Amino acid sequence: MQIVTSMHGRDIGLGAENTAGRQLIVPGGFVSGSHGSQFAIQSPYTVASTDDFIGDVIADQWNIVEGTDGATSDAAILAGGIGGVLRFTTGDAGTGLAADMVQMTQALQWQASNGNLCIQARLKLSAITTCYAFLGFTDVVTLEAPIESAANADTLTTNATDAVGFMFDTRMATDTWWMVGVATDVDATAQNSGFAPVADTYETFRVELSAAGVATFFRNGAQVGTAMTGAVTAAADLTPTFAVSKTSVAASMTADLDYIHTSMAR
Repeated sequence: MQIVTSMHGRDIGLGAENTAGRQLIVPGGFVSGSHGSQFAIQSPYTVASTDDFIGDVIADQWNIVEGTDGATSDAAILAGGIGGVLRFTTGDAGTGLAADMVQMTQALQWQASNGNLCIQARLKLSAITTCYAFLGFTDVVTLEAPIESAANADTLTTNATDAVGFMFDTRMATDTWWMVGVATDVDATAQNSGFAPVADTYETFRVELSAAGVATFFRNGAQVGTAMTGAVTAAADLTPTFAVSKTSVAASMTADLDYIHTSMAR
């Protein structure tokens, strides 16, 4: 179907009359939402995945991996969660991430080098003490905190070879959301967002990556920090991920994920 009535040059227009009426044609594809909080719509030029967690089971595309305290940790669709909510419940061993973390990953099918790679999610944490959370991209599908506090001032330990995202770790001297990245085992310069989570309060996070692996970060629709060079290796195979854990104290916590969106150019 071709544009026969132009509305803005050849960028947007109407097709010919047919049994469905005249249809809008946008060759470049569609993006909904405002700058800093957007969904790209799947098209011949865009790969996109949005999960609202509607229904009663998690989609097969997601892997849920747990620490050694797997009898307590869990990730499941929340019964009665209006609009769809995926609830993560951490372990309660109180011995650290290896025991208490629960994490979701996908296949390694995303690359910054394709262009327009992004992840966006709306989430909340039930607790903001003795805990860890990470949202972004990483390079393995097994249990691993991609980037975490080194438990020394505001320094980091990067377990992933390539990863980028938002990290909250109360073992940092400054308990705020941090923007972090690592490219082929070379740490990007971490940035302090200046924003601390509020318990049981939703926030929306977005990470955009250029084809060169430069990251731009957004919280609640507004950019935070500056463009992060060397955030991730452009050609690295990545998975979207969310992870949450208690860092100590023998008590579990929850994290609710309202939705998660990932997209990139084909």
